[in-house]
Amino acid sequence: MLETADGVPVNSRVSSKIQQLLNTLKRPKRPPLKEFFVDDFEELLEVQQPDPNQPKPEGSETSVLRGEPLTAGVPRPPSLLATLQRWGTTQPKSPCLTALDTTGKAVYTLTYGKLWSRSLKLAYTLLNKLTSKNEPLLKPGDRVALVFPNSDPVMFMVAFYGCLLAELVPVPIEVPLTRKDAGSQQVGFLLGSCGVFLALTTDACQKGLPKAQTGEVAAFKGWPPLSWLVIDGKHLAKPPKDWHPLAQDTGTGTAYIEYKTSKEGSTVGVTVSHASLLAQCRALTQACGYSEAETLTNVLDFKRDAGLWHGVLTSVMNRMHVVSVPYALMKANPLSWIQKVCFYKARAALVKSRDMHWSLLAQRGQRDVSLSSLRMLIVADGANPWSISSCDAFLNVFQSRGLRPEVICPCASSPEALTVAIRRPPDLGGPPPRKAVLSMNGLSYGVIRVDTEEKLSVLTAQDVGQVMPGANVCVVKLEGTPYLCKTDEVGEICVSSSATGTAYYGLLGITKNVFEAVPVTTGGAPIFDRPFTRTGLLGFIGPVSMSSCTSTGSQRR
Repeated sequence: MLETADGVPVNSRVSSKIQQLLNTLKRPKRPPLKEFFVDDFEELLEVQQPDPNQPKPEGSETSVLRGEPLTAGVPRPPSLLATLQRWGTTQPKSPCLTALDTTGKAVYTLTYGKLWSRSLKLAYTLLNKLTSKNEPLLKPGDRVALVFPNSDPVMFMVAFYGCLLAELVPVPIEVPLTRKDAGSQQVGFLLGSCGVFLALTTDACQKGLPKAQTGEVAAFKGWPPLSWLVIDGKHLAKPPKDWHPLAQDTGTGTAYIEYKTSKEGSTVGVTVSHASLLAQCRALTQACGYSEAETLTNVLDFKRDAGLWHGVLTSVMNRMHVVSVPYALMKANPLSWIQKVCFYKARAALVKSRDMHWSLLAQRGQRDVSLSSLRMLIVADGANPWSISSCDAFLNVFQSRGLRPEVICPCASSPEALTVAIRRPPDLGGPPPRKAVLSMNGLSYGVIRVDTEEKLSVLTAQDVGQVMPGANVCVVKLEGTPYLCKTDEVGEICVSSSATGTAYYGLLGITKNVFEAVPVTTGGAPIFDRPFTRTGLLGFIGPVSMSSCTSTGSQRR
């Protein structure tokens, strides 16, 4: 026997739905809509009272931190393309880039002579062999998508410099996996806003793309209509001996567009001018002490961020040899980058803290590796507060294998400001590395309070070195007018430099807010005669260097 909500016995054969209805009717009635509205409205009107005991910044107002000027010893080429032509014609057999397969075997080494000649062939083909209604398909300044997998740095490099020589703007993107991939749709918005109608790729990559019934590359959801050009050697035309590209100067025109994904998942394009590209290469050359014929082992994505700036651009300025370690190889053998540093006697390596962590998990039993050749181990995500644990643990294990403590060089960067700061070894003028043990309670209010490591409620932050040469840096409040922070206050790092991005392509509104910020004193006076770029990095200025704690990109834009 069952009972109703009122306790009346009923036969078990009574429908369960009737029982459910009776139970529902027993529930208290809902308040009228007006009560819902009044209650919510009153709650909205309640102002949360600040905690009277919360820490407040007490220091003096910060000032602008100025990087050292670019020295006369740093190369001053008229353009990066002029440098490429120089190395391609005077040092044609010098190694430029070595590509590895998923087993760690070197499958191809691109020389500077080959990079120059193949880039010339591509530029000539783009300008003279692509037509529409008997008119050239492309004109100077047109944007072109570069679609290359992370396993093919050689063809990407040829495509990138070929576009620059043809006065076209490369837009590197990821290889789309499916026709309706959500991330690919956002890339489609970027390509559409940039007016891209041509994509460069390789024969192997094109064969792996989704196909329509006609056999052509499928139309990806959200993408503009694209023509695809395969740039393998057999598809390119050889230029006449008297043909020379016009692109040999630098200026305010856009050199390339680097994509960035915001916290909402939208993809925007950061434009980098020819002048900014050249200034960034010169600043990195000085800050990292790069010299001719050095070997750099690059574990990062060569299409964007530090992997592009060091491994594709600055390396060419200095005739360096880059050994590119693909992500697939790192997954199969996390020690592969260390083995390549040892094999090639690399002087510099470019990694993220995750790569160091994976190496620690896989290093047991490996006794035949040495890192004594390294003078800089650049940690690209050094601004991440959790990277310090990987750096410390990596040093503890590999110091016995030749790794010197001063070699580990965290850096801070963002797509908008490019490289902001980098720690430098003592022989490049860098001060001793610093750590700060900070109260988490203070940081939750944006205030710096030094604490002791014995507590659990602390965050240990490492410095990310000195401001880049030729740059000016300040820290401003996160919300509202960009007032300068106090010395014990965390804020957003802003940079004024000739080596930053210039805009979000086609997005004038947010461009002005991010790339044309005007920091002011507490009295409202501008602190500098040039605008600053917001980096999206949260941090503070230490005694002799920049201490960057983490990124606010997920909070602000």
